[in-house]
Amino acid sequence: MRGKKQRKADIKRIVLGKTDGVCARCGKHISFEKATIEHFVPKYRGGADDERNLLPLCKNCNKQKGSRIVAVEEYYPYLKRVFTLTANEYKKEWEKVYS
Repeated sequence: MRGKKQRKADIKRIVLGKTDGVCARCGKHISFEKATIEHFVPKYRGGADDERNLLPLCKNCNKQKGSRIVAVEEYYPYLKRVFTLTANEYKKEWEKVYS
């Protein structure tokens, strides 16, 4: 069990690094403990736990987004450019399967 918890913590650190510890939507600083991991393409719609599909959001922004699919450039202004590109790449791959 310890290994699974450690892996989740490692993924959360990687995801928080995509914005230098701020919410990808509102820019508010979020602590490691309070950060939520958002699926850019929601699991509900077939999105996976692929790191390209995971973004850090505060609880409020995560709740507001819900299971919608949004434009990464418009909805996540605090996401570093390189991760904007990888999220869009993931979305294109997802669209090929689910379109």
